[in-house]
Amino acid sequence: MKHPRALLNTMIVATGYLASRVLGLARDVLISNQFGTSAELAAFRASFGILDLIYLVVAGGALGSAFIPVFSAALEQRRDAWRLASAVLNLTLLALVAACTAVWICAAPLVALTVGRGLDAAERALTVDVLRLMLIQPFLLGVGGLAKATLESFNRFALPAIGSNLYNLGIIGGALLGPWFGIYGLVWGVNIGAALFLLVQLPGLRAVGATYRIGRQPSDAHPTRLPFLSFFHAEGVGQVLRLLGPRIFGQSAWQINMIAIVSLASTLGSAALAANAYALQLMMLPHGLIALSMATVLFPDMARQYAAGDRATLRATALGGVRAVLFLALPASAILGVLALPVLRALYQRGAFDATSAALTAEALAMYALGLAGFAAAEIVVRAFFAMQDTRTPVIVGIGAVALNISLGWSFLELGMGLGGLGLAFSLANLFEATLLLALLGRRLGGLEHDFFRATGAMILATLACALTLALLHRSSYAVLPFVAPGDTYRWPGDFLPILVWLTGATVPGGLVYAGVAALLRVPELGATIARGQRILSRVRLR
Repeated sequence: MKHPRALLNTMIVATGYLASRVLGLARDVLISNQFGTSAELAAFRASFGILDLIYLVVAGGALGSAFIPVFSAALEQRRDAWRLASAVLNLTLLALVAACTAVWICAAPLVALTVGRGLDAAERALTVDVLRLMLIQPFLLGVGGLAKATLESFNRFALPAIGSNLYNLGIIGGALLGPWFGIYGLVWGVNIGAALFLLVQLPGLRAVGATYRIGRQPSDAHPTRLPFLSFFHAEGVGQVLRLLGPRIFGQSAWQINMIAIVSLASTLGSAALAANAYALQLMMLPHGLIALSMATVLFPDMARQYAAGDRATLRATALGGVRAVLFLALPASAILGVLALPVLRALYQRGAFDATSAALTAEALAMYALGLAGFAAAEIVVRAFFAMQDTRTPVIVGIGAVALNISLGWSFLELGMGLGGLGLAFSLANLFEATLLLALLGRRLGGLEHDFFRATGAMILATLACALTLALLHRSSYAVLPFVAPGDTYRWPGDFLPILVWLTGATVPGGLVYAGVAALLRVPELGATIARGQRILSRVRLR
């Protein structure tokens, strides 16, 4: 792997994820300002449960993870990769048309039986109307997702990152139209954002020489009278479908998992359900910046290494990625876990998000933060299995983790552990998933090196020292800075700047302690991180 190029790609993807999270926060602020918790917004949010199922199962991450390894192998072996891409696109279009048509026809009973079970007749009718109008979104995102996977096979990450942010900008534009068009402004903002996500990637496809083919080819071993259906016989399509099957099953299990979490949280009341969503969203911020960005960059490299038969380099890439992710995710989990309440106050506590909301969300966030490192590490390991064209193993392990999460969550609620119990269940399930996947990956690639265990243990010790430092700073500030203490002591906007300054002042020494212990224990990732920072600064100066 060319490390400077990998660093640049990671920076591009991480910047894209950061911008996406910032725009997502701005989007939610605007939506809450325009619609609050009205029946219109309830219909909009309910519709996304079905839309996400269509996108994720038919054409989301499942398709990308199955397509990239086979497409990369075709490029590596100089086979007709663009015929394969055209065939997969045709297959995707057929699947999306079939799914969206079925949902359009069955929208009313589908809403009544699933996302709209608790809504009255008028609210259900609005949900059906909104759902049908937004069925354009999974179609556009599905085709855009295939374009994204194709560009990432060529290590082109900028346009997909831009497209994701244009999607958020489209929704923001729709929210701004709320005073004139109501919820339908938001609906069309979603559709326009999805169109922008697709359109911005088309120049990139042209640049890498993409061609779209339809109809029979002279080389077809099994010609068909229907030219559009000849893609079934294109070389590599069967392999993509075999890889796709288990991944679709895994995506479905994940959606069931998220629905179950929301369902369990709802038994604690609507406030707990909302607090749980805030906590999950915050936990996903470092996960996206650290794990998803690096996994996105490493995945095509690992797929090419596997296609070339270079198992040693593949193991080094995968385990190196896990260590790099752990080095950043572990201190992030300490900050979110120990400083959950002041972080939430700085971000959200104003208007309707009061002290009670902050305390409830902090209870969940502190527990979700415990599993951040496992959640992040699993992202890299899962991509390593996908690169080896093995979607079955991570899916089976993932289903086990989902079952563990649901059973632990239910048990912890029965024990009266509240929202923190749901967060703890999620964390334990993700730690289980990451540990088991790492063990299986080690068996597949010749074992995990001693240095991996030594470095991971050293990082955990450094994280404990960081967490202790943060806890002492937090507790010692109660007397002189009451806005960081539990209770109704935070006032917006007067305390916003002081709490922001305090958070900066607390995380810096915590980070220095983490770096100091890592240096004392000779964790290689510390030097690598410093070197990356120096290279970034030198490039900025040169520009």
